[in-house]
Amino acid sequence: MPEEKRRFSIVNFFRKSTPVPADREVYQMGIQERHHPLMMTGPIVYHVADSSVILRTCITQLKNEIFRRGYEWAPKFAVKCKDCGKEHDQPVKQCAECDSTNLIKPNKDQKKYADSFMNHAYVNESEQMFIDVLKELEDDLNIMDDAYLVLVKEYFIDGNSNIRAHKIKQVYRADPVTMAIVCDDEGNKGGDTYTCIHHREVTTSDPHEKCPECGGDTYPVHYTNRAHGYQQNFIKGEVLHFSKYSPSRLYGTSPVITLWNHLTTLIAMENYINQAYTKARMPKGLLAVQTRNIESMKTFWRGVKEKMEQDAHFIPVMGIEAENGRGSVEWVKFMDSLKEMDYISVKEDLRDRVAAFYGVSKIFMADNSASGGLNNEGMQILVTNRAVEMAQNVYNKYVFPFLVKQFGITDWKLVLPPSEEEDEIAVMRKREIEVNIAGQIKNLGFEVDMDDEGNFTFKKPEPKEQEGVEGEEDKPIESDPYAGTDIDQSQLGQMMEAGTRPTATEAGQPEKVKSKPKMSVGPPNRSKGLPRDAANNNVDRRTERGGI
Repeated sequence: MPEEKRRFSIVNFFRKSTPVPADREVYQMGIQERHHPLMMTGPIVYHVADSSVILRTCITQLKNEIFRRGYEWAPKFAVKCKDCGKEHDQPVKQCAECDSTNLIKPNKDQKKYADSFMNHAYVNESEQMFIDVLKELEDDLNIMDDAYLVLVKEYFIDGNSNIRAHKIKQVYRADPVTMAIVCDDEGNKGGDTYTCIHHREVTTSDPHEKCPECGGDTYPVHYTNRAHGYQQNFIKGEVLHFSKYSPSRLYGTSPVITLWNHLTTLIAMENYINQAYTKARMPKGLLAVQTRNIESMKTFWRGVKEKMEQDAHFIPVMGIEAENGRGSVEWVKFMDSLKEMDYISVKEDLRDRVAAFYGVSKIFMADNSASGGLNNEGMQILVTNRAVEMAQNVYNKYVFPFLVKQFGITDWKLVLPPSEEEDEIAVMRKREIEVNIAGQIKNLGFEVDMDDEGNFTFKKPEPKEQEGVEGEEDKPIESDPYAGTDIDQSQLGQMMEAGTRPTATEAGQPEKVKSKPKMSVGPPNRSKGLPRDAANNNVDRRTERGGI
């Protein structure tokens, strides 16, 4: 018996969703511990980064280029439609989506408090400027690939213990070594731990449980800071965690761990040079002299030392007498020279690999050996500018949008301008070329318009149908009697109204030449007064009309 199909009904639908992929780094619900390969803990990583001259040079140069021009406020749109919410990048009088004229400009009052908070005062009680906090975050990204921005807020709570508003009072950088992420077993922020905003040390696993201290509501914990023996809990909107090189659900991967062998080798080479020029250095070798008179040898070298203290260029000369007439001096070498170990080339290779990871060219490390000739300095600057642009995008697309949202700003955005200033003359010349091309295309018969972004758009007009063309083909063409004259059409109309129609001569046309008389077939005029027979009357009568 065939199976009967069920009739369609909304109750037949079941709510299902795609499973969230599990992350092997998420071990359990709650505080996620950082994975340290080969026991390279956070303090060791920071110690190696601070001890390496090459690494600190790369980080410092990169940081200076990123924040060289500071930060600035920019409007998110030129005008915005209040009806449909469409944001236009160029000033328009009518919305491109709904054709509404109800347009508004960015509200300058939105950024008044944030601008004064960042630019005209310290952002925390440690007397740090906002740019100083950003530089600390950049150091954390280049060393640990984890940075934490903490916003100290002041909350306004109603009678039902609900958060109605907040005000940002301070901005801090948190230590990536002590900060930890709290998430569930799928890696989503906010696990099974809840805390009270008044008593952060109080935690509970029941989301409906009230704070035992004040009876207020509890909120999910997203981040925690374990330092000095106690734990600080942070809720959503108070901490921003971000990575630059290896972003993931949890933590990033430290570039120092990737470059561990290179950095430790460079540190060992620098320590070797340091010991080679200090008193604790190993002797280059040993001078062994075979002799039977040791006391005479000691006396001689004691005198040589006294002479060398007085004259550093003193060259001692010593002769050794042997009983058998045979003597020997032997030099025992303990270590190779720097040239023999190829010290310079090895160090340059390691330095280039570390600098290449961060995108810092030699020209930014005060190395002019790679400049000139075929070593294109412009390309070196371009490579570093791309690394700077990538680092600035982390702030422009992650950090600043979060910060602006917490300030409640919707019409403005905070951005880091490019490190290299734009050539305004080149931009104007490019625009001039675009305008000239648009004019040429318009002369070809196309319709030229401009979109919201200021780009030219071209459209071919539809052909128009001409009415009454069929009946006009058989009509004779009327000629203008005053064509080619000095009389203008407007002057002709005025003269016609005055009743003085100009003649052809007044109009500038030459008078018509009278037609010449026909040639007479009779005797010429010169025969007048003479007898008929005396004149030359040789006239061919056959040319006369009418015949003979």
